[in-house]
Amino acid sequence: MFKPFYALLEKLGYTHPIHPMVTHITVGLTIGTLAFALVSLIFRRVRLRLTAWHCAMLAVVSVVPVAFFGFMDWQHSWIAGELQEGNGHWTASASGKTILTKMILAGCLFVVLLASLLLGRKRDGETEEQAAHPWRQLRHIAALILWFVSTGIVIVLGFLGGDLVYS
Repeated sequence: MFKPFYALLEKLGYTHPIHPMVTHITVGLTIGTLAFALVSLIFRRVRLRLTAWHCAMLAVVSVVPVAFFGFMDWQHSWIAGELQEGNGHWTASASGKTILTKMILAGCLFVVLLASLLLGRKRDGETEEQAAHPWRQLRHIAALILWFVSTGIVIVLGFLGGDLVYS
C-alpha cells in the first residue's frame, strides 16, 4: 500500500522506519504538558500553565500524523511477513491486535488532549484575579486530571510499541 513512498525514501538513502523518529514529538509534548502544569501548580507560576496549554495544543496536532506514520511503518515492515506466513486478516495476528489497540488509544489520546485544551483555555470574560489563580477553577483542575490521563495513555502506547517491536 505504501511501497512507492518507502521506495522513494530508499532511493534517497533512508531505510529506517518513520514512526520512531516522530513519535517523540507527541510523547515529549504530552509529558511536558503535565510537567509544566505541575510546576505551575506547585510554584504558582501562571505563565507555566499557559506553556502547558501550548504543549497540549502541539501534542494534539501531532497525534494524527504520528499515528498515521505508525500504521504506515507497521504495514510496510510487519504485515507483509505475517500475511505470507498464513495468518489471514491482519487483525487476526498478535501484532494486528496490538496495532488496533494502539490506534484506539491514539484516538483516545486525541480526544483527551482536545478536551483538556477546551477546559484549560482562558475565557474571554475571565478577570485578572481568576487568571492569576487558575488552579482555583474546577475546569483547570479537570484539565490537569486529563493531562495525567493523557500521560498515562502515552506510557501505555509506548509500552505497546516496544512490545510490538521487541517481542
